Amino acid sequence: MGKKHGKPLKREDGENILKLFKSKPEWEPTEVPWDSIRGLALARREDTLAIWISGSTSNSQLAQGVNAIAGIDVLTIETNPNIQKNESPGNAYHYILKKINNKDFPFLLLGPFDEGTIIPHWFDDKDLDVYKNME
Repeated sequence: MGKKHGKPLKREDGENILKLFKSKPEWEPTEVPWDSIRGLALARREDTLAIWISGSTSNSQLAQGVNAIAGIDVLTIETNPNIQKNESPGNAYHYILKKINNKDFPFLLLGPFDEGTIIPHWFDDKDLDVYKNME
């Protein structure tokens, strides 16, 4: 997927995302419940299998060409796979959170991207094994 437009977030919404990984080491992926990010309008809620988040407020990382303070991976079940393209039963979507200089909306959520996730965009069951070591 190409460059995505960002969704400006209010301070409260951005800080709620940051709280999800505050007690974890920097950039250590953590599984979070859907309800913790329900107001963000992320990809395909009804097909969501899992949501993983990581980040750091003091050590941003370059992602999709911007300095990200958080990354969110949304793992979904593909209910209508494209058989001609040999599409797998799962899709992973990546979002990034960036801090911006705006008093009313100090955060920008970018995505979905089909790269930047821990697993491939099109994934199957064996790809999910990587998450077993993170729980």
